[in-house]
Amino acid sequence: MSYSGYDIEDALILNKSSLDRGFGRCIVYKKQVVAMKRYPNQTCDKIKGPLINIDTKKPKWEHEVLDMDGIVGVGEIVDNKQVLVNKYTPSSTTMTLAEQQSNASTTTTNVFAEAEDKETPLVYRNPVPACIEKVMLTSNHEDMFIVKLLTRQTRRPEIGDKFSSRHGQKGVCGLIVQQEDLPFNDLGMCPDIVMNPHGYPSRMTIGKLIELLGGKAGVLEGKFQ
Repeated sequence: MSYSGYDIEDALILNKSSLDRGFGRCIVYKKQVVAMKRYPNQTCDKIKGPLINIDTKKPKWEHEVLDMDGIVGVGEIVDNKQVLVNKYTPSSTTMTLAEQQSNASTTTTNVFAEAEDKETPLVYRNPVPACIEKVMLTSNHEDMFIVKLLTRQTRRPEIGDKFSSRHGQKGVCGLIVQQEDLPFNDLGMCPDIVMNPHGYPSRMTIGKLIELLGGKAGVLEGKFQ
């Protein structure tokens, strides 16, 4: 019957040792888009190459995964706070270069003082590293240059993740328990998942019950069911 309050009708209890052995892994894909805009004063966003450290002659840590064109390479493993696209935006998007120079001449002696671009990079923000699956360079209907990135991340199950069987018996992970705290049989076998049996009368998923019995018979006899 019910193992604890954590396997209420729509919840499951998972075996932590099973998770450590790779049970229930899933792959999460996320898309990120960077658009290179054009502004009314004829300026536009730019992508610049990685910044090189003068002492080591290597890119700084945030730019380590970037190619020389300033965009992350396919297959790179990116860590938290590393730059994916080294984008720069003009400091002024309304004034023309001539107006900027006239303003600069009134404030400073250098007439050709040109305002520097601002750093507006696309940064990866996630404590778990991800792999770059795809990089696509394209444009939209406004002829705006666009960089699309697809990141791939392997996730292990956590509390709150939803599981479902092929029979539609769905449940949310309510607790992850150490293997020594779970029930076991006379052979010392422990379950990967503990599910509340009260889900059967209301949903009438008899196929799930038959599959569980066949699975247990297969485990105990070592034969295909």
